[in-house]
Amino acid sequence: MLTSLDWQLQKKIRVLIASHDPMLTERLWAFLEQGNETMPIGNVASGRECMEVLKNQAPDILLITDGLTGENVLDICREAIHVYPRIAPIILAQSSRYNNPDYLHLALDMGVCDVIHVEPPYADLRFQAVIDSVMQAYNLIQERISGIGGGIGRIITLFSLKGGVGKSTIAANLAALLATQEERQRVMLADFNWHFGSLDAFVGHVANQSVLDLIPVLDTINRSDLESIAPLVTDGLRMLSAPLDMERTEFTRDLLQRDLLEDDRANLIDDILVQIRDEQAVNVHEGQTEFLELLLKQEKVKQVVSVLARRTLQSLRRNYHYVVVDTAAKIDDTTLTALDLSDLIVLVCTPDVPSIRATRASMTLLSELGISREKVAYVLNRTTRRAEIRTDDVRSLFTGYELLGEIPADFSSLQPFINSGALVTEAGSAHPITRALQQFAAQITTHTPIARAA
Repeated sequence: MLTSLDWQLQKKIRVLIASHDPMLTERLWAFLEQGNETMPIGNVASGRECMEVLKNQAPDILLITDGLTGENVLDICREAIHVYPRIAPIILAQSSRYNNPDYLHLALDMGVCDVIHVEPPYADLRFQAVIDSVMQAYNLIQERISGIGGGIGRIITLFSLKGGVGKSTIAANLAALLATQEERQRVMLADFNWHFGSLDAFVGHVANQSVLDLIPVLDTINRSDLESIAPLVTDGLRMLSAPLDMERTEFTRDLLQRDLLEDDRANLIDDILVQIRDEQAVNVHEGQTEFLELLLKQEKVKQVVSVLARRTLQSLRRNYHYVVVDTAAKIDDTTLTALDLSDLIVLVCTPDVPSIRATRASMTLLSELGISREKVAYVLNRTTRRAEIRTDDVRSLFTGYELLGEIPADFSSLQPFINSGALVTEAGSAHPITRALQQFAAQITTHTPIARAA
């Protein structure tokens, strides 16, 4: 039987190269293939490609040049570490960067393991220097990640611009099914409808804490923080609640005040801009001070909420295999953050004209936000053979988007589960809706599998 040490010695260290220079890539590739403990797994030329390979192949080491066209290598490394804390980045820096102490300190402080000097034609770049750096970085990251969980989790976001399409029911049951796919798989169901979310009712949970309880640990959200406020719903599945009813009162009040004062805010900003343009001292007139203070407070709250949404999802990705996110039927900062960080966005559509129009509008919106079509799919809910609009009709309207599942209409069977806060999947595989949801969950895992290091 292999000991842990034997396994580590036999396991190849998997290295991703991110470089725009074919000559440098070829040299690095040859070095890594010659190494007894190293193996190159791919080469990319942009930050976006880098993130995709990280999510899909989970390499151990990232060798990245600081000359990728129009991209900041430190920003890419920072995002890579957020996405996959087990990655060990090594920057291949040009001479000007290599000799800058501030650059070196900044890179090392943010989690980069080493900075290697490279300069064309790369004759001075030696095999042993590269291999030693890779080995040291690998050993360093193994010590650093001791005790952290997960790896690269997958964020699956359910979205619709139309309410009442059954999005929350599907989200809750999808999360429960994903938690049963593999032994010891961790899944988080996250309610990102922070104004009016009630996802806890769909899983029979009475929430005492919410995502807002993460604000005190905003800079260092870890698995213990998450699990202290997100209780187990079933084996392997936890539920992160939206702000509670009392907390939502504050949300709603802020929202209403912002809408009511929109004209006054515009006038105030116009006055201040005129003063700045005319190079005058900015003067807030009497009666505007309290109003300005209110506006600044609201903007501060908005910033905190936006940061909370992003860092919560980043931490969830690090600590859970799948994160199923339910969103509001509108666009706000929280929803935009979830859409931006998602590995897969599933649009929920019902076979009727209003929902189809809303789904098409969602597809257009996501395209305008720069989200690739490959990350967007849809599920048809409440289908029936007697429906005037059939599945093939919907497919013809959504050409280029993958249909991941069809959930049959059976409200009389579904209603008791919703009212009691029970999952439909608890009814057993004989139930038509359960079978449809199981097929849908299987499609999700096929479309967006968990990254597994070979």
